[in-house]
Amino acid sequence: MGNKNSRSKHERSVIKNIQEFNQIESDQERHEKLLEYYFSNDTDFMDRLHVFHFLRQHVFQSNFSSPIEDKLIEGGYKVLDIGCGPGTWSLDLSSKHANSNFIGIDVEPMFPHEIKPNNVKFIEADVSNGLSFGDNEFDFTHIELMRLIYTSDKWDFIFSEFIRVTKPGGYIEVSGRRNEDVVRAPIYSKLMDIVNISGTKRNLDVNLIYNLESKFELHPNIENVHRIEKKFIIGPNGDKIGLITQDLALTHFKTGPLSKILPEEMGISEEEYKSMIEKDLTEEFEQSCSESIYVRIWAQKQLM
Repeated sequence: MGNKNSRSKHERSVIKNIQEFNQIESDQERHEKLLEYYFSNDTDFMDRLHVFHFLRQHVFQSNFSSPIEDKLIEGGYKVLDIGCGPGTWSLDLSSKHANSNFIGIDVEPMFPHEIKPNNVKFIEADVSNGLSFGDNEFDFTHIELMRLIYTSDKWDFIFSEFIRVTKPGGYIEVSGRRNEDVVRAPIYSKLMDIVNISGTKRNLDVNLIYNLESKFELHPNIENVHRIEKKFIIGPNGDKIGLITQDLALTHFKTGPLSKILPEEMGISEEEYKSMIEKDLTEEFEQSCSESIYVRIWAQKQLM
C-alpha cells in the first residue's frame, strides 16, 4: 500500500512541477525545461512514466495530434485517458484547460488519489472488462503505450469500447512505438526481437501499431483516419533527447520483469545479462545511431 504521507508528497511534487512548467510562455523554453528537469530526476517506475510523457510531448511538440485544441480552450470538453498510469497526461492537460474535464482510468491505481485539480478524476478500472461509461459520453478518447498489456483476442472489444463511449464528431487517438523497419545496432536489435518473441508467446499483439488503421477502418462509423510518425536517435548521437531515451531504455532493460524474462529467453545468467546491458549496450548506444519511432493514429467518429 505504501506510506500515505509519502504518496501525498509525491502527488504534490508532480502537480507542482507540471504547474510550474506550464507557466513558461515559450513552447521551446518549456520543452527544454522539461527535458532538463527529467533528465536529472531519479528513475523509479513512476518517474520513468512521467519522463516518457514529457519526452513524447517534446518529440511531437504537443500532447495530442487530433484537432481538438480550440474545443479544449473553449471549455466544456470531456476527455477520457485510458491506461493513464500516474496520470501525467491528464494532469498536464487539465492544468492548461481548467474549463474542460478529464477522466483517467488504469488497472493499476498509481495515479494521484488526493492531490489533483478539480477538473480531473481517476478511476481504477480495466478497459478489457468493458467501460462503465454510457454511450457517446466523451469528446476525446486517448490511449498510449499499451500494445504489450492486452492479448490479441481482446483488442477488437477494446476498440469497440473506445468508439462506443466517444461522441459522434469526437476523436479517438492511439499511440505507441513502431518496431519494424527501424534502424538498430545489433545488441539493441536482438533485445527488442526477444521482447517481441516473448510477447508473441504470451499472445500479445506486438504488431498492434501496424494494424490500428485497418481496425479503425473496419468500423462503419469511423472516418478521417490519420497517422503521424516521429523518429529520433537513441544515445549521445541523438543529443539531449537521445541521452534521455538511452537512460530510459537501459533502466527498462535492467529492472522489472524484463530483467528476469530476457536472460532466460537468451539462455544466459542474470549476471551476464546485467553486464551486457550496463557495459555492451551502453557502449553500443554511444557508438551507433539506433532509432526509436513513435506513432500517433487518430480518427473521428461519424456524426449521426
